[in-house]
Amino acid sequence: MAIFRDVARRAATEPERPAVVGPCGPLSFGALADRASERADALAAEGVGPGGVVISFDGEPVRLLVDLMAAERVGASIIVADSAWPHAMRGPALDAATAAAERHGGAGCLVVFTSGSTGVPRPVVRTQESWTYSFPAFSALTGVDATDTVLIPGRMSGTLFLFGALHALVMGAAIHPLSHWSPTLATEATASCTTAHVVPAMLGVLAGRADPATSRLRRAVCAGAHLAPTVEAVAGAAGIEVIDYYGAAELSFVALRRRGSPPGAMRPFPDVEVEIRDGVIWARSRYLAKGLDLSADGYASVGDHGCLEPDGTLIVTGRSNQSINCGGATIAAEAVERALRLASGVADVAVVGTPHDELGQVVVAVVEPDGPGGVALATLRAAIADQLHPSHRPRVWYEVDRLPRAGSGKVARAEVIAGLADGSLVIRALT
Repeated sequence: MAIFRDVARRAATEPERPAVVGPCGPLSFGALADRASERADALAAEGVGPGGVVISFDGEPVRLLVDLMAAERVGASIIVADSAWPHAMRGPALDAATAAAERHGGAGCLVVFTSGSTGVPRPVVRTQESWTYSFPAFSALTGVDATDTVLIPGRMSGTLFLFGALHALVMGAAIHPLSHWSPTLATEATASCTTAHVVPAMLGVLAGRADPATSRLRRAVCAGAHLAPTVEAVAGAAGIEVIDYYGAAELSFVALRRRGSPPGAMRPFPDVEVEIRDGVIWARSRYLAKGLDLSADGYASVGDHGCLEPDGTLIVTGRSNQSINCGGATIAAEAVERALRLASGVADVAVVGTPHDELGQVVVAVVEPDGPGGVALATLRAAIADQLHPSHRPRVWYEVDRLPRAGSGKVARAEVIAGLADGSLVIRALT
């Protein structure tokens, strides 16, 4: 990915320059480059080279970064795995990622994950160019440069956080990574960090908690979910400029809101072509991941909805009703439904997203029991504990005598969403 090359160059000229600060540091560029070199030598001694695969979990941010740079140096691909995966999910996810990396060989160098409809995270293979080519444009549009200290408050298995960390290091900025989201630690970090990569829920917390007298946070790069105007207003009152963008693990950058533009009004990212087909956003660029299901003319989509204004402004109106975006995590409703249908006492279930001011959406399960006795909430939770990532588990639970169905007999998820919104669906809360 050319990350090691640029970090090594910085280390050669400014070895004592801070690279990692905060609870995961301190670590200079010189020390970071040395660790990556030592790790690369160890991988080579183990026989890992071009076409090989390195697996690294996100629980230790510095170790993940070292693994990534070492893999790059020996020509291997790195799989960035989520340490919060349940045990039953881990093996299938890593097997699928290893197979995907080997299938693309030297064409790919980084494997990340997105939500899979089967419940197993789906691997996404990225090339060097799909990330590094966007760095100069991203710097120009956001203003992030070597003078910044960049807060990375989420696990780096999330692509928006991993991108933020790698871009900052290539630019020569120091990063302040957290091993997991902690409102307390993130708020404390505002005393030294000038920029943060966040999802809207995190931005709301930081803007509301940061002390104006001590906070140095002046810029937030925000993505992963709908940014509510109320959250941006709170950030503005705290002196934080918000730059939000739309993208996906498979597509990388699609559109970004320029400084001074009204909320929700984005323009395609440089070198990205955007089209709306039947209300769905399609994009074509050199930032696309490998192995996508492309249209005949090279466009790809993740099913999100939007519209293009005559002046080229992209308005993202939402995701398909089969996807839920909660705090930046994209959740496949079908995967949650499949796990819940295995629970004792469940005849059928609909999983939907309902609006939430901070998180964008929350996961809601509407269960149809298979008998008059109903179904116990403890039974439902136990059924998915080892099957779903914590962020994918429902936060709100309802029971209904009978779910609405389409003519085919399948649950009509859109009718469930509408019925919850207008109160026409007769439900009982499970507690």
